Amino acid sequence: MSSAEHIKESYERFPYPGNDLAALIEGKGSLPALSWMQGIGRPGCVKPQRVLVAGCGTGVEAFLMRSWLPHAEIVAMDFSPRSIAVARQLEKKAKVGRPITFLVGDLTDVQLARKIGRQFDLITCHGVLSYIPEPGRALKVLATCMAADGALYLGVNGAGHPTVALRPWLKSFGVVVDELRDERRVRELLQLWDTLHDDELGEQSTMPSSYLASDVCGGHFNNWPLARWRRAARRTGWEVAGTAVLAPALHIVADDGKEKTLYPAGIGELAERLDQIRPAGFHRIMLRRAKAAVAIWCWTGIYTVKFGATSARFYAASQGIRFEAELTPPQIEALKILVKAKFASESWAKPWTRNDAGRRTLWLWAGLGVVAEW
Repeated sequence: MSSAEHIKESYERFPYPGNDLAALIEGKGSLPALSWMQGIGRPGCVKPQRVLVAGCGTGVEAFLMRSWLPHAEIVAMDFSPRSIAVARQLEKKAKVGRPITFLVGDLTDVQLARKIGRQFDLITCHGVLSYIPEPGRALKVLATCMAADGALYLGVNGAGHPTVALRPWLKSFGVVVDELRDERRVRELLQLWDTLHDDELGEQSTMPSSYLASDVCGGHFNNWPLARWRRAARRTGWEVAGTAVLAPALHIVADDGKEKTLYPAGIGELAERLDQIRPAGFHRIMLRRAKAAVAIWCWTGIYTVKFGATSARFYAASQGIRFEAELTPPQIEALKILVKAKFASESWAKPWTRNDAGRRTLWLWAGLGVVAEW
């Protein structure tokens, strides 16, 4: 049995994340806020009208998207027929509103766009590409489904994922780590593991069987640092627009001026550098199609801003980031224009590009997600 066949068989046995409707609704999935995905991936654009949930499992992310976007067209697909059957049943029970189109499909199928449609404004692919042998093929296929101003949210395992050390540790006890066999013994060992670990992804021993079958005992894993995911994305024409941990990490670094060492790294390189210092267990990445030239600046809408006579105070509720910046009168006026208009020409940046301190400020704001180049 090939790795791909083994993975599919595993999800047929243990549909993820399960069929407990109440638990799924209460858990609300683990997608980032829509405002963040939109602001980083599609700054200044209207809310998505066509959404693809790529690798939907039993539907939790699709249901969450429906609650966020009641009028959008949502297509949700998975390669597991059983998972799709469960998702359709749950949809009827949940009464989510406008019907979601649930389909069986393969993310590596080069004919996927012809089968499910093109011109998706937003594609979400959460907890999927970490478990397929050729994630680059899926990234290439998803690009064919994307609208010109669309964005792809990618949730994938990082080098700091608990299974990097956990799987060989389980194997040392004789556990067959590529197949869930003795769940009781596995849970006892996971309880011991949890006693000495405080992993960002939660207690392993309390996870459902469907999680253990995929994230702990599974046939294939891509637990990669951001640098490797970024290389895979760039080979298929994507660029990193931002990551969920970039702004909080950069904010900590910038609090005492250490960010100057990283200047003038672009968004992708900046996120990669910070991940090298402290490898993430899970990456939440916004990707958009690589463009030949930067034409405009955008206000992302992630932050609220209050202006003073010589400063501006910024606050991002979704990320808990608050900071204040001293500005010149021309910079204040320019920023007010951008906040109101959402878009501005390349010349908008002139109040900042006249000296190195101003250029670093604009660079820092881009890293924090205040503004974006588009």
